[in-house]
Amino acid sequence: MEKGFVVQLSPELFKVKTEIESELLNGNKTNEKLYSLILKAIEFLKEKRTGLPISKKLPIYNYYSEKYGITNLFMIKLTKGSRGFYTNVSGGQMKILQIILEVEEEHKNYEKKGHY
Repeated sequence: MEKGFVVQLSPELFKVKTEIESELLNGNKTNEKLYSLILKAIEFLKEKRTGLPISKKLPIYNYYSEKYGITNLFMIKLTKGSRGFYTNVSGGQMKILQIILEVEEEHKNYEKKGHY
């Protein structure tokens, strides 16, 4: 039997998503772009697509490893300048959790994390 994939958001990103949903309900569209990028990252993984693996030798891997305690990291190219980062974690014998850690709207935001 094949393992299934379950897409989740990190607690931090889930909080951001729900806060933006509340803002949107109140007519505040300030973070609408970020919200659409989060949804795009979720949809990307639900379509059983895979991101680019990030080498453990890169500084950006170290940033996510230290912050989230991950053992693997993948990047999703969402738009020309925005990226999503996720990790795969075993969710038991029959499922793998794909946890979206962060979504960055602009290249400069993840450049800082990777010390580029």
